[in-house]
Amino acid sequence: MAKKASKKNSNKNNGTLMFQVTESYKKARTNLVYSIIKKGCKKIIVTSPFKSEGKTTTTINVAIALSQQVGTKVMVIDCDLRRPTVHSTMNLKSDKGLANFLNDECELKEIITHSESENLDFITFGAIPPNPSELLSSDNMSDMVRRLEMVYDYIIFDTPPVNMVVDMIPLISLSDGVVMVVRHNNTTYPELSRAAETIRRNKGKIIGLIMNGIPTVETAKGGYYLYRRRRRNGSYGAYETYESGVYK
Repeated sequence: MAKKASKKNSNKNNGTLMFQVTESYKKARTNLVYSIIKKGCKKIIVTSPFKSEGKTTTTINVAIALSQQVGTKVMVIDCDLRRPTVHSTMNLKSDKGLANFLNDECELKEIITHSESENLDFITFGAIPPNPSELLSSDNMSDMVRRLEMVYDYIIFDTPPVNMVVDMIPLISLSDGVVMVVRHNNTTYPELSRAAETIRRNKGKIIGLIMNGIPTVETAKGGYYLYRRRRRNGSYGAYETYESGVYK
């Protein structure tokens, strides 16, 4: 009897947690909608100071929340060409993707993947190139965004961590704002400050901060999450880190 009661309480707690998470992303959606007041397509960069902050999960869930608005079409582009994870998170094929298109290897229609939601599409990475920064700053990238603007209400760029590689900086000029994702009990203030300063130096507009892993009552009692500090040194994928500064 005690086991049944314990299982029932566990299911109830999980259901409560899922509700809280869903509502949080809906609130993030509302804040984003009112942060960018403009006609036409809204383009948002989602980044983080370092890896493992929950950036891609946040990107996808915010995109889902946006696509649930009636008549709102959303495109998610995996611009993390060093450690791409959108395809694995969403269980999507990535035979052809962003890198292939930017290298003139295929047409735009060949790299757009439709999800189960008719209002949510994806462009995965395709192939990991040796020159991601150059590809993301290319004329082909700008041209692709212009073409997608004619179809979608929101374009969300899932980019590499701003403190680790320079790749997301060229995308600032293509976007309307940047959302920073950090993790509770993990991201430090100096790391966040450094990332914000890099974005501001490159004339980016930070429109929001999303914090992952905030402990609930259950967490404080030893439930759901285990937090661990991680080392900050090392490389991002097979590439060396860079010093924060203005992209040229």
